[in-house]
Amino acid sequence: MMFLARISAGLLLWAFGFSLLYALHGFGCEGGWHEIRIAGGMLFRWVMVSVWVLLCIAGLAVIWWIRSVPAGFERRLGFASALVGCAATVVTGAPVTITSACV
Repeated sequence: MMFLARISAGLLLWAFGFSLLYALHGFGCEGGWHEIRIAGGMLFRWVMVSVWVLLCIAGLAVIWWIRSVPAGFERRLGFASALVGCAATVVTGAPVTITSACV
């Protein structure tokens, strides 16, 4: 069971993060977060970017965690999965920093 957790942790984190950002976007637009100003920016943007940054940090933590696995096939596969998951989190979450909040 631990084998499956290690080799899929990076991609599971990406899937969770993508779903979380998508859900927050819906809640934020419906809740009017894009109209609330905080610290020179919109509440919507602060929440979205903060969550995205935390997800990127979590992806790096998964990569760090995989380093503790003994050398071998499991480590290589887990490391590749963690790298792909972290990169996917960065790429799919990056639009929250530059796109318009709600259309």
